[in-house]
Amino acid sequence: MQKVHEELERILPKAIALAEDIFKNPELGYKEFRSREKVEEALKDAEIPFTEVAYTGLMATLDSGKEGPCIGLVAEFDAVPVLGHPYASSDQNAAHACGHYAQTGVMLAVFLALKEAGVMERLTGKVKLFFTPAEEFCDMDYRRNLIREGKISHSSGKQEMISLGLFDECAVLLSCHSMGLIDTDYQAEVGASLNGFCQKKVTFLGTEAHAGASPHLGVNALHAMTLAISAINALRESFPEEDCIRVHYIVTEGGQTVNSVPARTKMEMYIRGKTVEAIRSTERKVDRALRGAALAINCDLEIQNTPGYFPLEQDPALTELVRSQILRYMPESRIAEGTHGTASGDMGDLSMLFPTVEIGISGFKGRIHGRDFGTENEREAYQIPAHYFVDTVMRLLENEGAEAKRIQESFVPKFKKENYLAELDRLHTSLFYEREKE
Repeated sequence: MQKVHEELERILPKAIALAEDIFKNPELGYKEFRSREKVEEALKDAEIPFTEVAYTGLMATLDSGKEGPCIGLVAEFDAVPVLGHPYASSDQNAAHACGHYAQTGVMLAVFLALKEAGVMERLTGKVKLFFTPAEEFCDMDYRRNLIREGKISHSSGKQEMISLGLFDECAVLLSCHSMGLIDTDYQAEVGASLNGFCQKKVTFLGTEAHAGASPHLGVNALHAMTLAISAINALRESFPEEDCIRVHYIVTEGGQTVNSVPARTKMEMYIRGKTVEAIRSTERKVDRALRGAALAINCDLEIQNTPGYFPLEQDPALTELVRSQILRYMPESRIAEGTHGTASGDMGDLSMLFPTVEIGISGFKGRIHGRDFGTENEREAYQIPAHYFVDTVMRLLENEGAEAKRIQESFVPKFKKENYLAELDRLHTSLFYEREKE
């Protein structure tokens, strides 16, 4: 055990430097070509074979040579659009304001330490490293084009990798993420749940006319949109507190020219909730608001529905095992437990299928998705998590993988994989409501 931690300490400076380089050179989802290349260079240096998957993803395997459970280490490396971040890209304002770069450093360091220390020889089974693209659900027109071109089949990187069967062999999945609890004394967060969500692309179609000379001859699609927003806001008091509902949107097209009645407006929105049932119930309310606004102004209405992510439900048995390892590095008072976050992530989809944890890690400053986000404490953001994840992998695979087998056998998936993929397909819908003829 001591040797693997010594190797980890030797490896961490290079892994941290790689992660911070990715932080300074951000790329949006399914565009992480440079980031993947940096990880590939590190794997090549360690003489570890890898496979490029899921367009810009990557996977590698350490095999003990003995039959047994497979442990999946999952990391993300995509950025999110953030105006004003000091390292935002010049083309799309991509910035690492969610901490994905740190996941890359932590899980790469764990994987390399296991290999360089030679510990796989006395363990059972395998360890697989997954660098998953496109967790942030953004830049959707680009992703829709990739789907049309046949380069991917799903907007989310983990959904894509699930569909490709890349996780099928895994008994458990380990991941981490920057905590939302930045302004606290907590150093780790375990057992947290997250909202799921669905995504809508909404188009109102009216009739153009001269805005000054003859507005009465037009049908104002912008008025339909603003009326819909007002209706959705009026619904908010109907959202049960326990469902943790969030409905939020952006206007992506507000009209064509100020001098004409807007003939087309577009908006995109998320509907988030703590459970699938809460999301679906709120979605019906929102659809009624959209249809009512279109009916009032007499616009055509198109709603394109895209499945977002399922709620994150971390496995209790796996959580407890990881927690026991975390306690070797910090007191219980520094661990937040059982919180619920109203954000979402595609680890939620994996948690429907596999025993999964996503440990919240500290060491960051600023606001999540804010221009001031970055690393503040490398020990908390990288070093400590890497050590307790190494310990966790060792515990899972020692004694012929007894702990991994126990956790896997006690887990009850919410879906079989084929049913999960069928549900994603079912949630892809396009609805069109035609205006009344006058």
